[in-house]
Amino acid sequence: MSSLIVSLVIPSLNRAHLLRPTIESVLGQDYPLIECIVVDGGSTDGTLALLKTYGDRIRWVSEPDQGHADAINKGWRMSRGEVLAWLNADDIWEAPSAVRQVVAFLEERPHVDVVYGDCGNIDADGTLEGMSYVRDWDLAYAVKFHDHCIPQPAAFIRRAILEKVGFLDTRFYAMDKELWWRIGLHGAIQRIPCLLAHARSTSGKSHDGPQMAEDCVRLARHFFALDQVPPELMQEKRRALSNAYLRGVDYAYLFGPHWLLMCKYTLAALIVDPSNVPFLARRLGRFLFRRRGQGRTPAGGTRLADKPAASLREKADRPASHSNMQ
Repeated sequence: MSSLIVSLVIPSLNRAHLLRPTIESVLGQDYPLIECIVVDGGSTDGTLALLKTYGDRIRWVSEPDQGHADAINKGWRMSRGEVLAWLNADDIWEAPSAVRQVVAFLEERPHVDVVYGDCGNIDADGTLEGMSYVRDWDLAYAVKFHDHCIPQPAAFIRRAILEKVGFLDTRFYAMDKELWWRIGLHGAIQRIPCLLAHARSTSGKSHDGPQMAEDCVRLARHFFALDQVPPELMQEKRRALSNAYLRGVDYAYLFGPHWLLMCKYTLAALIVDPSNVPFLARRLGRFLFRRRGQGRTPAGGTRLADKPAASLREKADRPASHSNMQ
């Protein structure tokens, strides 16, 4: 039996009606060494009464924080596990064997720092609607095409790599994507071909399209300012920035549409890398010939953008802060 402790953090604010299935999916795992920590931002909806029913089976704290990433970082600092993860307060692990499979994978591959698997998309009632976009990890591809192939609920991280590169950066909406890219410069990320989690799509989540669009460009510029970026990847900077603007167009459309911002970012993508015109033209063509309802990405992960750009699903339906979760 492995001695690895897995610490799971659940950030939450006023999600009592969905929090129980999340906690139960953790407690229902057949791997015994799991630490479950709920970091609540000061809920007033019955969350605390729910948490108290679990006694010493979970740890929890309820106090104001600075948002989603701050809550997760707080929970990780409270934890004692060698493997860390987080679930939003409406997502679930695949029970009962997700953690056991991850631990076995990591035990056999001590060089792997992050492991992730497949992730289902479920509705508010827990009905499977489709599967999240996923592909094998490739840092150069992820950065060049602003790709997000790691479904966060299905990802597990060794504490050692987090202590090396740092925890979540609270400045970014897509804090998980920023973390994967940062870890990719220093460690090994690998996919395990099995279902590990489910991400729930629910009403009540708000999204700031312009903020998400801006975040794409900020993230790309931030990455290329890091000292550890290898020369061969640095050569792709202009193409990566161009595609970051195009990813911003995706979000401005999905959570709008914000036509002026879409035009601005499309022009910026062209200016940054004129050689990206053929790819840009294909994307714009698909925008023009799709109705808005068809353009929104269903749970199955249908893409607006031509391959090799990633699925528009990315983490577009994941909240960035507690305020998005209300």
